[in-house]
Amino acid sequence: MTKHTTHHENETLFWAKAASVLGLPQLKMHRSRVPYSNTLALKALNSFCVENNLGELKQESLNRKTIFEMYLSLIVQNGPLFLEKSPHHLFNQSNLDLISEFKEKYQDKINFKILGLVRHPLSVIYSGWDRWKHDCSEFEQEWLISNTNLLKNKEALDLEIIRYEDLVSENAASLKDKLALEPVSSKFEFKSGSLEKWKSDKNFAHQLSKETMDLAKKFGYTDFETSEETLTWKLKSWSTYAGVEMKRLLRASAVYLMLS
Repeated sequence: MTKHTTHHENETLFWAKAASVLGLPQLKMHRSRVPYSNTLALKALNSFCVENNLGELKQESLNRKTIFEMYLSLIVQNGPLFLEKSPHHLFNQSNLDLISEFKEKYQDKINFKILGLVRHPLSVIYSGWDRWKHDCSEFEQEWLISNTNLLKNKEALDLEIIRYEDLVSENAASLKDKLALEPVSSKFEFKSGSLEKWKSDKNFAHQLSKETMDLAKKFGYTDFETSEETLTWKLKSWSTYAGVEMKRLLRASAVYLMLS
């Protein structure tokens, strides 16, 4: 994994930023900078490249070729095994198209293994609501778009789809089987406590759309029952989300006042 990145859990958002730099179309993600503006993407990508000793990207020579060469250098530098983990990439088709182009260009030099990780939609939505106070409907739409893309690009990217729940239950065996990774300890295991928290929290009552449930069934998910969606839940969900948004606006205003 990349050692130097400004994002959580070693994520790079490399291809999302590359798509912005190249002016490719991208949808807006909920409470995210994606899609980055061209200027901000170039600044972030350049900073990432410099911090990882990949050189400097220059606006006048910026194209697919230079971006691909930078990413190739990143892989070589972190070899023999480099792991990229950025779930944001799945949300926009332009990101996946770039990954596909890169894979095709360097398939004779690199042994690619692309895994598509999917998780129960209510588990994902609950996590976003519980930890970050995301809007449940917006976050559900992200799950729907991302995993529609996952299925749509399965053949083009020659990717293997893995359910997060299966990964957790298999623990170290899955790491060795899928990525040829040995666990750091004989006692290694994925945390499983959050897998079904959405079922036990009676305060969580988000109801999935039929479209989302139909897609989830294609991945083998069948249980979608939460507490009955009531007016109380709707008011609570909306007020929680609105409260966080207000804090975000106040912080942004404070920063603006400091800079102005």
